[in-house]
Amino acid sequence: MPEQASISAVDEITQIYTERATSRYGLEDINQLQHALQSAALAETNGEAPALILAALLHDVGHMIHKLGENPAEEGVDDRHEILGAKWLAKRLPAALAEPVRMHVEAKRYLCATEPGYMDKLAPDSVLTLKLQGGPMSESETAAFIAKDYADEAIRLRRYDEEAKDPAMETPPLEHFLRYLPAAAISNKERETFRRDGVVVLRGFFSEAEAATFNRLSSEMGASADLLLREAIYSGKPVAELLATRPDELIVVPEAADPLQICRFEYLLGSRPEFKNLIDTRIAPVIEALTGEAFIPFKDKENEKHPGGGAFGPHQDFAAYKSFGPRYNVTAMISVDPATRENGCLEFAKDWAGFPDNHADAVEERIDGRALLRFENGGPHNGDIAPEIADALDWQTVETAPSDLVIFDSFAPHRSSPNESNTSRRAMFLTFNAEREGDWYERYYAEKRANFDDPKFHVSTPTVHAGD
Repeated sequence: MPEQASISAVDEITQIYTERATSRYGLEDINQLQHALQSAALAETNGEAPALILAALLHDVGHMIHKLGENPAEEGVDDRHEILGAKWLAKRLPAALAEPVRMHVEAKRYLCATEPGYMDKLAPDSVLTLKLQGGPMSESETAAFIAKDYADEAIRLRRYDEEAKDPAMETPPLEHFLRYLPAAAISNKERETFRRDGVVVLRGFFSEAEAATFNRLSSEMGASADLLLREAIYSGKPVAELLATRPDELIVVPEAADPLQICRFEYLLGSRPEFKNLIDTRIAPVIEALTGEAFIPFKDKENEKHPGGGAFGPHQDFAAYKSFGPRYNVTAMISVDPATRENGCLEFAKDWAGFPDNHADAVEERIDGRALLRFENGGPHNGDIAPEIADALDWQTVETAPSDLVIFDSFAPHRSSPNESNTSRRAMFLTFNAEREGDWYERYYAEKRANFDDPKFHVSTPTVHAGD
């Protein structure tokens, strides 16, 4: 995936379709923007994948970036917009989006040659351009075309293209379809990496503005969390007692050594609608693209690792989640502050997919084929992978910037080192479960507020981070 693909593309596409898509679409009584939105809406209604919905939206971008005038076909000129547009898209987005665009003119020629009556349904301007584009394919051309990758997608795109010419059709706005960009920007290689290793790092995923928004929201929520801890001290009431009566507020966990210092706070999505909207539109589609199914929020938190803060031991999240219903979770990690070796960034077990098969005695149990390694039950390292097993894993440090997004599943072994810097480091962890396994978010937090000290809510989540 080209780095920052989804970010630059949003800005560029918005500019192009705002400034250049008001021209007439061929000989039809609609403009280029209406045609693009109608094509995308038809693809969406038919349940197409994000990449093809966006291909439908952007299939004529070549018309808007050439310098041949509003309708060169009237002057007998083939603008080769499909080639121009596909090249432009390929520099920014994966082949699953760019290739159907490149092939959608060929798809028209293919359908004219193979589908009786198709040519008779073409609009006059489409008949005109067909002649300029080479006419119906020959038998050898049709055989070569249908054997190509993305031929089926190009044919479906062509059908949406031909249908999207209705002056009365109402569609969602441009930004509605641009929300598919994060998911469409996921490459097959990244999908394969995630399915094999349970972790993928998307560099440059967030724009500077988005990273600044996370920073602001973190600061606002941190201030609210700080007020709650102060109220607990000055009122003499335990934090758990205050939380039990405030279902709409953050859940705050103080450091064990300092009741006024935040260790972590939770219920981010539930307490901040602005935050939830950002996650729903930017992160949930990516998880769906990686897993192949819809995921919804399960729980969330922001960890604050202060100077001198201790390490998180090696663990798999499922050891903490197995007391609840979902059998598979996926977590998105956002670095509010840069995460470095010095301040204790995440470390993941490298290429660990074959480890369970080669170390059968290290496996506690298998859940739907996924290996949960043996872990500590109780004590100060409750939930941590057994030391001898952790030592056998090959650990890789993953430094991240606020623009990066890390996605990992509940079976990916991970840990972090102490914060040896002189500044605090904040990181948000947003955990999801498959939609088919039910909506757990409010259930999880209702139970946690009512049973705050239950050990099942404190597995692999130590509160002693101010040293050893």
